[in-house]
This record gives sequence, structure tokens and C-alpha cells, in this order.
Amino acid sequence: MPSNLIDALRRTKRDLIYSFEDTVRIIEQNFLSSKSEIINQKAIRIVGLKRSGNHAIINWIRKQEGGNVWYLNNLRPQQNPYRYLDEHYPREKWEKEAKGNLTKKDCLIYSYENCELSKIIDSDFEEKHELYLGKSAERYDVLILRDPFNMLASMLHNHKKQIQQQGQITKNYFQGKNRYGRDKKGGEELISLWIDYAKEFLGETNFLNHNKVVISYNSWFSSEDYRKELSQKLKLNFSDRGKNEVKDFGGGSSFEGLKLDGTAVTMDVLNRWKTLIDNPQYRALLDNRELVQYSEKIFGHIPDTEKLRES
Repeated sequence: MPSNLIDALRRTKRDLIYSFEDTVRIIEQNFLSSKSEIINQKAIRIVGLKRSGNHAIINWIRKQEGGNVWYLNNLRPQQNPYRYLDEHYPREKWEKEAKGNLTKKDCLIYSYENCELSKIIDSDFEEKHELYLGKSAERYDVLILRDPFNMLASMLHNHKKQIQQQGQITKNYFQGKNRYGRDKKGGEELISLWIDYAKEFLGETNFLNHNKVVISYNSWFSSEDYRKELSQKLKLNFSDRGKNEVKDFGGGSSFEGLKLDGTAVTMDVLNRWKTLIDNPQYRALLDNRELVQYSEKIFGHIPDTEKLRES
């Protein structure tokens, strides 16, 4: 029997088991009053594109929050988060939560990267949100956006670094699979996704509707007053702890790795674009009027970036 057919049969069997487990748990929730108790005092769903400062901001939120904080990283939309983690990164605690034995938490943070907004807020998943993650006293949707000039520069530089270290990675950043085995988005698809996120950021669309908080990574990095304002919106106890840390998720900074952990404020994250000013692939990605227009609406004009569009 062909291996792809065997894999398909295994997935079908797995999905049937999961469907049965969900049905049993739904019946239990309907008859057991204990199933309606608060599990998460606060649940924060983080949405962002890769190389947008997601992990820096998430770490900062965790440090402001305190207490029993759980973080579920880089999930797949439309799936039970704990089930997904147990399948790919098996641990006893993931298995326990996946089966519905949910631990009470002060704050649950769970993140999605490079995902379509419509899939993240999928109606079937939303109906099972409490089934999978437990009831939350408060829910927040946080959208993180970095200007496209520096985000794309970090993506391409990080890919170049991986080629030097591992060799076998495709020379085209937008081809092949990422480190999690998922198909990468093409350059045009990624630009389109950034524009979709920008529209959500500005309120032109409203997919995210649980106390939505939008975060400009540029402003978060450079302004303490901005971070204080975010703390108030998310009901955090502001201390600014974690601001200078560089986390190991994704290998840390695309440019410095983990070398500046403890002094992250010294990283030149708002000028990464200058290092790729002569890169034709980079310049081609930015040759998009709508992309630039939305960038300027949110981040203002970044001086000298007009040189990237000169022939």
C-alpha cells in the first residue's frame, strides 16, 4: 500500500477519534456544572507575522502579568491547541490538557504566526474554544504588526544565516517548508497577508473581536509611554520587565541571535532595511504601492525608504 495512502488512513482514523472525544466532552459539559468553571482568568490570543517582534512582546506581557502564566507557541488554526502540541511536542502536561483535564491558570497566552485571519477565528473552532482551552474570565485578541521594510529585511537576513549554518535550505526564502514542516508562503502571498493585517490593525476589517488590542512593534520597541498604555489596555501591572530580553524562539534576533540578551534596547531593529538596500529580491517585494501606503498610514514615512523604489 502506498505510504501516502497509509498516512491518509491514519489521519482519518485520528480525526474520527478526536471527533468522538470532542462529542463525549461536549455531553459532559452539558451535564456537569463543574465544566463551566473559570479555567483562565485571562486568555490572550496573539496574532502576528514572523520576524515582527512577536516573541519579544509576548515575553514582555508574561513578565508584566506574573502568576501562573502558560504560553502556547505558534499554533495551527482550526485545531485544538493542546492536541496539536501533544502531537508534535509530546509532554505529559500537553496530553493531560488535550484530554480535557485543564489546569487553572492566571493567564493563558496562545499565538498564531503567518495565518489567515479568517482561519484563526474559524466559527467551528470558536464554538469549541471553551471545550479546548477552558472558560476564560476575560479574553483579548492582540494583533502585532511591524513595518514591512524591517520585517522583510529580518526574514531574508535570517534565511541567509540559516543557509550559511545548514547549507541544505533552499536559496529562495519563499520556497519549501519552514522548521515546523509547514509550506512557506510565497512572497506575494506574504505581502497580501501583511496588507490584510494592516487593514485589521486600522479597523477596516474586524475579524478579531475579543477586546482587540493592536500593537505597533516599532512603537513598542521605542516608547515607554506606549508600553505603559498597552499595559493599561491589557490590565497588566507595568514594570517593563522583559523589555531587554531576547528569547530563543526562532533563534532570537535575525541579526544578533542571542548575543544582546539583556541589552535588547541597543538592537538597531528600526533600520534593518538598510542592510538589504541593494538586494534585488528584497526591493522587488517592496515594489507594491498598496503595501507602502498602508505602511505609511500606520508607521508614517520611514526616511530614505523611497530609495528602495528607485530604478
